[in-house]
Amino acid sequence: CLADATAAGVVVVATTQCQTGSVIMGHYATGQKLLGAGVVSASDMTIEATTTKLAYLLGRQDLSNSEVRDLMTVDFRGEMTPESDLPPPPLASTYQKAIAKKNRSRIY
Repeated sequence: CLADATAAGVVVVATTQCQTGSVIMGHYATGQKLLGAGVVSASDMTIEATTTKLAYLLGRQDLSNSEVRDLMTVDFRGEMTPESDLPPPPLASTYQKAIAKKNRSRIY
């Protein structure tokens, strides 16, 4: 179980295999479960960038696993887009789409 692994000190990182897009933790039910299990998001890093960054951070003897988890979310050399610059997540449900459409047509 991922929660058991993270509780034991293993750094678990969720990444995407897609060429574009990002891992948006907490937006969907699966991401909420991953967050609850202590999994770190690789955001929009490629698999290669995620693997290289994780290997670099784990190879440093001066960092704790908690620090490694924190640093996985920091952009060092342009390997990830700052969270504030990522596009908003897509609307997941018909309800969300209807509310967004209603709010866009509202005149204030």
